[in-house]
Amino acid sequence: MRYWKTEGVVLKNRDYKEADKLLTIYTPEGKVSAIAKGVRKLKSKMRGGTQLFTHSQFVFYRGRSLATVTQCEVLHPFTALRNDLNRFACAAYMAELTTELVPEGEPNKELFYLLLTCLHLLQNYPPGLVTRLFEIRIINLLGYAPELERCLSCGREVQDKIQFSLDQGGILCPHCGKGQKLSVNISRGALASLKALGSMDLDKCCRLKLSAAHERELSVLLGRYIELRLEKPLRTREFLSLMNNSAE
Repeated sequence: MRYWKTEGVVLKNRDYKEADKLLTIYTPEGKVSAIAKGVRKLKSKMRGGTQLFTHSQFVFYRGRSLATVTQCEVLHPFTALRNDLNRFACAAYMAELTTELVPEGEPNKELFYLLLTCLHLLQNYPPGLVTRLFEIRIINLLGYAPELERCLSCGREVQDKIQFSLDQGGILCPHCGKGQKLSVNISRGALASLKALGSMDLDKCCRLKLSAAHERELSVLLGRYIELRLEKPLRTREFLSLMNNSAE
């Protein structure tokens, strides 16, 4: 079919030519690169539906290399995320993670639901907690789930002096963790929070009380774990780090 209709979330938008925008949109059918022609004109009916983070119903025309947005209707604008710098930065990080980790055109309805749910949660709950939730859930969904129950090397339960191997993907006991260059210490409390974020029902995760210390610990650990797999730094994560450091 040359035309198809689906819902989607705008991950990226940038100006193109005089009045167009190039968009990256995440849909239940996968990531779509598209052009929205004339959308920067004040009278364009598609202007609102192509704003960053907006959840819209789209009609696409399938071109040779790039889809064209022919219609869109706003389902949820997520205006609150664009009016709060910290929440905006977290939403931008989640959008960049999705853009970088997910290949184009690969369907993943569960990931679409995760993204949409976390954007809704981000409007009302602590941004750091929601961002950590999104990080662990997206890596689990994409096949990078770390081993959090037993030592990766010897298989024993780890009670204290726990290390997390960034390259191997999971926890190590003190003996197996000796000499590991790409490992970081993780406290029992942070590990328990990470397990809960990865396994609880999405709607219940924000009931967790994540201390500031554990949130910072998991932010560093998960950020480094993800960037090691991407083999490059993420610009939005760097911006978040600068924001958090300046706020302290």
